[in-house]
Amino acid sequence: MLSVRRAWNCPLRILPEMSLKNVLPHPHHRPIPLITQLPNFGLIYGAVLWILVFLFMIIRAPRPYYGLLIDLKTPAAVGREESPWKETLGVYLAVGEKYYVNGDLVRREDLHAKLRQELSHRAVWTVYFEADSDTLNMDAIYAMDTIQELGAKLIWITPKVREELRQKEQSERQTVK
Repeated sequence: MLSVRRAWNCPLRILPEMSLKNVLPHPHHRPIPLITQLPNFGLIYGAVLWILVFLFMIIRAPRPYYGLLIDLKTPAAVGREESPWKETLGVYLAVGEKYYVNGDLVRREDLHAKLRQELSHRAVWTVYFEADSDTLNMDAIYAMDTIQELGAKLIWITPKVREELRQKEQSERQTVK
């Protein structure tokens, strides 16, 4: 009986007559300790915070934008190209809520309709806007908002740009003479 038991305890091998070489002993690790408390609070809080930040950056709802769209370019890039349309559309704001569209006086209530009428038969919807220095900001903002609401490209001629254009015209006149 002892010999039978010894036969059962010996390892099963395909080739029992070959000697084993390069066999490493199996290391026995200590048992994994049970988790009895939370790990470092900063580690958990930081991971949750980064996940939330990532989710809010990706899945945020688009917010409506308010205000005037401003595209800051050099003033030389505005009027240097020769336009195929000789007649430009200009809005001028004078003191006392006086709106002029291509030199014609227009009431504030009629500005939207007049601009829509003028833009309806144009291929290029570019409106040049200029205001006196003494006008109220709310009047200028109303005019710019009306122009952009119609979908036209707004080019604002500031006093500095106007002075540069005058100097350029004077220098061109002197070179022609």
